[in-house]
Amino acid sequence: MTAPLSTLRGIPFAKMTGSGNDFVFFDGRDVPLERVTSPEVIQSICNRHNGIGADGIVVLEPARPEADVRIHYFNSDGTPADLCGNATLCSTSMSAMLGLAADSGMTLTTPAGLIASRVGDGLPEIDLQPVSGIRPAMPIDLVVGEERIGFAIAGIPHLVILCADADAVDVEGRGPLLRRHQASGPAGANVNWVSPMVGGQWRYRTFERGVEGETLACGTGAVATAVLLTAWGLVAPSTVAMRTSSGRDLEVRLTATESGFRPTLRGEGRVVFRGVIDSI
Repeated sequence: MTAPLSTLRGIPFAKMTGSGNDFVFFDGRDVPLERVTSPEVIQSICNRHNGIGADGIVVLEPARPEADVRIHYFNSDGTPADLCGNATLCSTSMSAMLGLAADSGMTLTTPAGLIASRVGDGLPEIDLQPVSGIRPAMPIDLVVGEERIGFAIAGIPHLVILCADADAVDVEGRGPLLRRHQASGPAGANVNWVSPMVGGQWRYRTFERGVEGETLACGTGAVATAVLLTAWGLVAPSTVAMRTSSGRDLEVRLTATESGFRPTLRGEGRVVFRGVIDSI
C-alpha cells in the first residue's frame, strides 16, 4: 500500500553529497522502508523546488549476518537501482556515523553484490565488483567532436564516449537519444563523455538514467570510464583521476584480475545538513 505524503511529517533525514551527486538518507531502523519508497513519495522528496531536492534517496538498515549494512537506493524518478557509486561512498560515511559499522572496514550489500568499504583520511572508498560486459567499440554513429564509443557494466550499464572536449558536449540534447539506444539493451544505460585534461586527469560528464538528466557526478560512471580508457590504451591500469562537474575529483584504482578489472572508488561522502520533514 502506498504511504500518503502526510505520513512523512516528523521523519528525520540527512542530506548528503558525493562530489555534487546528492541524496536524502534515512535510517531504516527508525524509518520503515515502505514509508519513504513509493514513487510518489520519492519524487516529492527529491523535487528541488517543493521538496528537499536530490538525485535519489537511500535507506540504510542492518544486514547481519550477510553484511554489516543493506543499501536501498532509488533514483529521483522513483525507480530502484542496483547500484550507485556515489550513494555507496556516502553510505559508507553514514554507516560509520550511525554506528552501523566500523569506519576502518565494513561490508555493504546491494542488488549488485557485496561491497567492501572503509573511511580513511576523511574520505570513503569502496571496492566494487569486477566490471563486466566490456565492449571497446559499439555500433553507434558518432557526431562531430566524438571519437569512439564503448560500453561496460559497472554495477549498472554505461556508454562511454571519448570526445575532444567534454565541457562542449550538449549533454541534455544528446543524452536522451543515447541513454535509450537499442545497442545498450532494453533497460538503456547511463551515458558518459570524457576528454583529457592537462596534468593527466580526465574530465567526464554523465547523463544518468532514472534522473533523466545530467548529474554533477556519477561514481559508477567514473569507474566505467576509467575501464574504457584503459581498454583503449589511453591510461595504464592503475589510479585514474576523474574530474566531475562539481569540480571535485573521484579516484578510480583498477586492479587487474583474470576476468578483467576490479575497481576501487574513492571520493567525497559528506553530510550537508540534517533535518526533519514538516510538509512536502
